[in-house]
Amino acid sequence: MSARSVRLFIAAELPDAFREDMARIGAAALALGIRGVRPVRAENAHLTLKFLGEVGADRVEDVLASMRLAAARSAPFSLRSGKLGAFPNADAPRVLWLGVDGGLAALRRLRDDLEDALAAIGFRRDRRGFAPHVTAARVRDLLSAADRKRLMDAAAAVRPAPVEFNVERLSLMRSDARPGGAVYTRLGEAELG
Repeated sequence: MSARSVRLFIAAELPDAFREDMARIGAAALALGIRGVRPVRAENAHLTLKFLGEVGADRVEDVLASMRLAAARSAPFSLRSGKLGAFPNADAPRVLWLGVDGGLAALRRLRDDLEDALAAIGFRRDRRGFAPHVTAARVRDLLSAADRKRLMDAAAAVRPAPVEFNVERLSLMRSDARPGGAVYTRLGEAELG
């Protein structure tokens, strides 16, 4: 990353109860001692709506303006933590995640409005389907069948009761890679409604 660019994403931040649940799932995964399993730090848990990647620092204000335009079109809505899953799937987990349920139609409309607003200022639309989730852990190495089962079982065993929360704002986040893991900094917010 050059000094004139920043790595950005747009997210809905999560309440402490959700982050604490993510920390328990991550701790259960880490306690297995399986090489290559890295839990996401609780303070980094978030629901990504749009990953922008490397963006010129001079474009941050344009991104914030587009984000605010999209957010103004959406009323606040409620979500709740959902089922546990893995990408690409439980047979070859690379990402262990917790999904969200509830106001998914409102979430998808907000995401579509965000895509439209950002496309208008030159950002590429995401061509992959939107699968709303919160990452609990990443898996760097291929796991044996036994370790895959242990990982999924351990995460499922601590899976908490659903946590409900309101989405009332979006945050523009900067991601800085550090030896101990990424550090996220909020650069701005956009209130919904």
